[in-house]
Amino acid sequence: MKMADAKQKRNEQLKRWIGSETDQEPPVVKRKKTKVKFDDSAVFLAACSSGDTEEVLRLLERGADINYANVDGFAALHQACIDDNIDMVKFLVENGASINQPDNEGWIPLHAAASCGYLDIAEYLISQGAYVGAVNSEGNTPLDIAEEEAMEELLQNEVNRQGVDIEAARKEEERIMLRDARQWLNSGHINDVRHAKSGGTALHVAAAKGYTEVLKLLIQAGYDVNIKDYDGWTPLHAAAHWGKEEACRILVENLCDMETVNKVGQTAFDVADEDILGYLEELQKKQNMLHSEKKEKKSPLIETTANMDNNQSQKSFKNKDTLIIEQDKNPSNIESLEQEKGDEEEEGKKDESSCSSEEDEEEDSESEAETGNVEKYFGYLFIYFHLILIYCNFCFLFYVCRCHNNMMLRDRWKALSDFNFLDKSYTEWIIFYILPHFTCS
Repeated sequence: MKMADAKQKRNEQLKRWIGSETDQEPPVVKRKKTKVKFDDSAVFLAACSSGDTEEVLRLLERGADINYANVDGFAALHQACIDDNIDMVKFLVENGASINQPDNEGWIPLHAAASCGYLDIAEYLISQGAYVGAVNSEGNTPLDIAEEEAMEELLQNEVNRQGVDIEAARKEEERIMLRDARQWLNSGHINDVRHAKSGGTALHVAAAKGYTEVLKLLIQAGYDVNIKDYDGWTPLHAAAHWGKEEACRILVENLCDMETVNKVGQTAFDVADEDILGYLEELQKKQNMLHSEKKEKKSPLIETTANMDNNQSQKSFKNKDTLIIEQDKNPSNIESLEQEKGDEEEEGKKDESSCSSEEDEEEDSESEAETGNVEKYFGYLFIYFHLILIYCNFCFLFYVCRCHNNMMLRDRWKALSDFNFLDKSYTEWIIFYILPHFTCS
């Protein structure tokens, strides 16, 4: 029969106990020698582990808690199952031990018996009401971690008999946490209670088990991503330790502190599963880039606001200084200032009037230029009209002269002798001299 998984798990728990809160030395070393007195609960666990039923009975009579668990949530019934001590198992159950009490990793005593392959203990626990659908932090039921064929057959038959839906059982805790997270988000108030012994929160559980939707809702509801349990573990410690890559990514993107150490000085890298160490390093690089981008975005705003504040403060100081100086001066200075203001106003009025006169001159020059252009246009039009008139006269006279050529030849010299160039217009000069000359020739 194999018992490596449960015993290995127990050894890991013992290693984590070293340096935990219960393993801390007192801050001040006492000089006086005192007798070491153990708590009855710690003595009770030791007595159960040794199989001393008489001592166990005596301690129970003195008020020891039969369901007392250590820092890992490990109770006496868990230890008896790992030790294959069927007598102690029966003794504890008969005296009121909780048969379905989980440790910090969600293991109930039936998980321990199934992992070790102790068929007789598993049968007894089932007969006393052990729940075969219990799911640990890794999402495994006792059937999932069973290695012996006889153990698998026993647990499968019991699952069928009880009608347990294994898949629904795996998601039950996540469903409950999802419901609570939505309620907290809608109400704006987180009503979470820390684990009594470990100090773990819902965010630790969601990170350790990889409940990504629960994790996102809890962060939106206002959970501190750097919250610590009693051993100084943050949610990133839990997610890294259990190898939940997606949970690690969500926490890192929400800028959790990846360098936070627990009470023994361990970072998330120190307790992380070896398979995701490289992934954690990549996430750290991405987070550093996010930090640098945020600093670059903030720094220009800070500089501009600081410069504005400095400028305003300098202006205010200057104004204060001038006011103080002016108050120290004589009243005549005030009058001179008023006169200066009046002079400035008059100069301003003069400048305005000069500007207006210049504008008027510019407008006049523009209007004169426009009128000049109009006059030129009409002048050209007048000349063109006279040219047309001359051309028409020329054509008419040419026709007349051709018809009466003989008469005009006789009378040309006579008309020319009577023609006075100084008294006639250019039209008459053409009619009586030029046109006859061309027509006759």
